[in-house]
Amino acid sequence: MKHAFSFGGLGPRIAALGVAQIINWGALYYTLALIGPKILAETGWSDGFVYSGFAIATLLMGVFGPLSGRLVDRHGGLPVMLTGTLISASGMVILSQSTSVVLFSIAWGVMGLGMSACLYDSSFASLAQLSGSATRRAISGLTLVAGFSSTVTWPITSILLTQMDWRGICLFDAAVMLCISGPLIFYALRKPYPSLVASTPINASDEADLTKIISGTAQVSKDKLVKAMILFALIFSAQGFVLNAMSIHVLSLFETLGMSVGAAMLAGTLIGPSQVAARFIELLFGRNLSVMGLGLVTMGLFPVALAIPLLLPPTLATACIFGLIYGASAGLSTIARGVMPYELFGAEGYGRRLGLLSAPALVAKAFAPATIAMVTDAKGPVVALSTCIAIALIALLATIALDRSVRSPR
Repeated sequence: MKHAFSFGGLGPRIAALGVAQIINWGALYYTLALIGPKILAETGWSDGFVYSGFAIATLLMGVFGPLSGRLVDRHGGLPVMLTGTLISASGMVILSQSTSVVLFSIAWGVMGLGMSACLYDSSFASLAQLSGSATRRAISGLTLVAGFSSTVTWPITSILLTQMDWRGICLFDAAVMLCISGPLIFYALRKPYPSLVASTPINASDEADLTKIISGTAQVSKDKLVKAMILFALIFSAQGFVLNAMSIHVLSLFETLGMSVGAAMLAGTLIGPSQVAARFIELLFGRNLSVMGLGLVTMGLFPVALAIPLLLPPTLATACIFGLIYGASAGLSTIARGVMPYELFGAEGYGRRLGLLSAPALVAKAFAPATIAMVTDAKGPVVALSTCIAIALIALLATIALDRSVRSPR
């Protein structure tokens, strides 16, 4: 077990970057869930417009993600992530001063530009440069720490809302990003990088695979590269669509299916701890699972979790089972999204490739909540959840196809 938490001297840097991700994700993603109703109450704007701000940001993340990844490849993660954090904090300041729909939209546009450079994709690309052969374990460690973002953000924001309005919250978040997240990123990604020390004993049977990863050799041959990249993009676009839709609609869907408010809340509450637990288990035992094995487990759990509310009675036990399985899938998917492109397609150009592969998923995420809301209004919660299951099955089938392509002879 001790080897799982040995990062060859990178532990403090990974922890610092993880805390920076807690702050950045908290300010730019989770805060809106709490300040959204306050914005609605003060401005009188429609629900659709206020919550479309995040869709604007998500679309711009997809547009600028490949550029951010390319810049990380060329110049390292430090200048890119610091710039992204500065731009995002500026967007939060603009949001705090928004008194018109135009300024509100501009604020989210600025934040979307910054988010493309200061969240997970840039962190993964930075860790690939920093960690070398330890990239998978480093990404697992980072997501384990960053998985506490909602757990930290929501209670603190709730307390602050008793002392200040939503505009003050935005200014507070901007200040924390600049004064805490920025210095942590500087500490984590500054050069020179420490010399990596082998953190686990290497068996002779593992030497060939380890050499391949260290050298950045792709597991996918060049003649299959385009097909594999399309399948990867399809996998995480389908999964991202459902994840974003469920993050907004999970409580309302469960309640309309007959589950009590308390049970629905329990299902949502268990997702976060289950994500962290799954990442912890992956960190302990993931070395024994291939990267495609990780992908298959992740995507296999996904439709199973979504089917549970339709197959089982709407009880507290059903809510618990759903929250645990769904959370585990969501937690592992973050690791898989960072690790699979590195090991399948190679280390060269990893940042640009990750940004390019993530772009379709971000577009899918942007339109997911509104799409499922329309399906629910038109056909009801059963059809909406069945639609999510069908899309999750597409992700699983694409993962199976990718696994076969990787394993087939070159």
